[in-house]
Amino acid sequence: MTKRHRTYESPFAPMMGPDRFQYASQLATKVGLDPSQILFAYLQITASVAALELSGETARQRKIDQQFQQFLIDAQAAD
Repeated sequence: MTKRHRTYESPFAPMMGPDRFQYASQLATKVGLDPSQILFAYLQITASVAALELSGETARQRKIDQQFQQFLIDAQAAD
């Protein structure tokens, strides 16, 4: 039986698409922040991870997702 590798799909993929503001608004409502704070945090995290030496785009996206998820958890806990 052949193993099939599934392509990594970011749970935050809409943050990179044309409907990012709408998605950020949904996340903001859940965690009690302003949509601009969500967008800015994602941008900051993406920039900081881009500076890291990670092997491959998938590893980089996973790191972004982990850090952004932690940001959302922290924001919700502070609310």
